[in-house]
Amino acid sequence: MKRLFSYAVTTIALVSGLAASAQLSPGVAQNTLRAAAVVNDEVISMLDLAMRTRLAILASGLNDSPEARSRLQRQVLRSLIDERLQLQEAKRLEITVDEGQTEDTISMLAQQNNMSREQFFTLLRSNEILPKALLDQVRSELTWRRLVQRRLRPTVDIGEEEIDEVITRIQSSQGRIQLRVSEILLGVDSVLQDDDVRRTAERLVEQLRGGANFAALARQFSQSATASVGGDLGWVEEGQLPDELTDQLGRMRPGEMAGPISTFGGFYILLLRDRRQVPLSDATVNIKQLLFALPPDAAADQLAQARTKAAELQPRIEGCESFDALAKEHGSPGSGDLGTLSLSELPEDLRRVIWPLPVGQASAPIRVAAGISLLLVCSREDDGIDREKIRDSLTAQRLDMLARRYLRDLRRAATVDIRL
Repeated sequence: MKRLFSYAVTTIALVSGLAASAQLSPGVAQNTLRAAAVVNDEVISMLDLAMRTRLAILASGLNDSPEARSRLQRQVLRSLIDERLQLQEAKRLEITVDEGQTEDTISMLAQQNNMSREQFFTLLRSNEILPKALLDQVRSELTWRRLVQRRLRPTVDIGEEEIDEVITRIQSSQGRIQLRVSEILLGVDSVLQDDDVRRTAERLVEQLRGGANFAALARQFSQSATASVGGDLGWVEEGQLPDELTDQLGRMRPGEMAGPISTFGGFYILLLRDRRQVPLSDATVNIKQLLFALPPDAAADQLAQARTKAAELQPRIEGCESFDALAKEHGSPGSGDLGTLSLSELPEDLRRVIWPLPVGQASAPIRVAAGISLLLVCSREDDGIDREKIRDSLTAQRLDMLARRYLRDLRRAATVDIRL
């Protein structure tokens, strides 16, 4: 009973403060106590919704108007419902964050806006936003982040082979086109939500075309892990994203926006920020060759015989020492150490073979001018690839997927009554 009374006193105090600062009539102030939604018997009030909507408008750089509030209201409410589900789950698992963490985050936000904490809160109040709205949002984000780390992080184990696959992909992308992309993702958990989420995405697109800040809207509304960095995906290679997104990006120029784009996971809004060709690596490699020499006009059966012989020898190569012995025994003149070469100086066809090869692993038989060749990288230097950064990136991606799945399950199990 004491807890309920305390909550009621706090709410009345907040409404009174809002009424004073915004000069609301008692009737309007009373209306703010009305439920906008009930989530598992917990109320999200019209006051909560109004404050968070105004906060989203301020953060996005939009002009505050009844039309802007109306367009954003549904998505803001959805975000509030998700936050309430996250906090309820955290409470069930007895996961909390201390007020010091919340205060530190608020201070950091103020510094990022070149303000003191007091100036920051004054800005909020001047836009008729109670500081509690921001505090609640920050507290919710920190709590969910801690829950994900404590509950889901121990289940993620990135194997060395996964890192190797990423390194191979990075290496093979040398000289290819990359795109700098930002995203906003609005997830869809069932076909019943499809139309509603699409309309919400369309309203966000209207706001963006009207001058809203993409990064700010991504932070407020995106359900991707990139929301915390304003939707920035960084540099991605063409074809790395789902086909629906890749097809759209292929028709865009830097600075253009597209969406909503329907995918299996929901609706995307994309901003193509830049396009570049990946610079060639300055890495150097020591290469050895086992050559089966053939004349330039070798017949097809000669080529086939040489390929077969090379393919039979390839599994027997277990590093540079065994390679040397096999090259001496079976190879033609021209076999042996080709020296240390810069990858950027190699012909494109050879670079595509050499660059992805792990040290000590022979290539498949390849056709070269002098015949059929097996190539081996004995050493590689200064390739600039950090395995731990790749591990961290893969871990973050996996956690994002698991967290979205976790939240989806919470939504499906919840009882939500929307009363707008």
